[in-house]
Amino acid sequence: MEPDVTESVFFYKLWAWGDRNKKQLLWGLVAVVVVGVGVAFWLAHQSELQTDASDALSKLTNQGMGSRAAEPTADALLKMAAEYPNTAAAQRALLLGAADLFDAGKYDEAQAQFQKFVKDYSDSPLMAQAALGSASCLDAQGKTNEAASAYQSIIDRYPTQNVVPQARLSLARLLEAQGKVKEARSNLEEILHSSAGTITSEAAAHLQELNKAHPEETATNAAASAPVPSLNPKP
Repeated sequence: MEPDVTESVFFYKLWAWGDRNKKQLLWGLVAVVVVGVGVAFWLAHQSELQTDASDALSKLTNQGMGSRAAEPTADALLKMAAEYPNTAAAQRALLLGAADLFDAGKYDEAQAQFQKFVKDYSDSPLMAQAALGSASCLDAQGKTNEAASAYQSIIDRYPTQNVVPQARLSLARLLEAQGKVKEARSNLEEILHSSAGTITSEAAAHLQELNKAHPEETATNAAASAPVPSLNPKP
């Protein structure tokens, strides 16, 4: 019987405490309800926002379907991205808008948008693509040292991403122009060893051109990789 008596005393004390503090308990309950309702509304709003953003991007991109349809402009894509911030569709629209600016030769404007993506969506799975876009803009503006550093950063930070072969190919071109033939060849050979598809054909063609343009480097590289003859040949 002793456990039952103990439990009875405990619940009696709990009841007495609740009676003395019922106002605080009431306010606490109200606060919990308010927070719960607020979270529910926020989640519903976020879900609705994601859907609306996806629909808005779909309408823009579908305008470009068909032989006579006009492709969505960079301005339209960037405006849509600004109207639906922090959504997956806004991320895609921002990248598409930046890419359109790049294609139009507006490299400084395109770079600003790629950098905006890097700043606003640092945890996005599309970060590597944005970084490559920014590096390409530096490259197109003739900022070769900055572009080379940016390409190398992509290779180092995103080693498993599908943008790395393109970064290596572009970096190899810049390195060759800087007289760093060995480093350029290393990047091209890495593409051939670890990639597939059309990028390997481009890398192979570039490597062939590099070897023709720098036969002395090719000979040195071949000699360095040749096996060393034994000093004690077997009879």
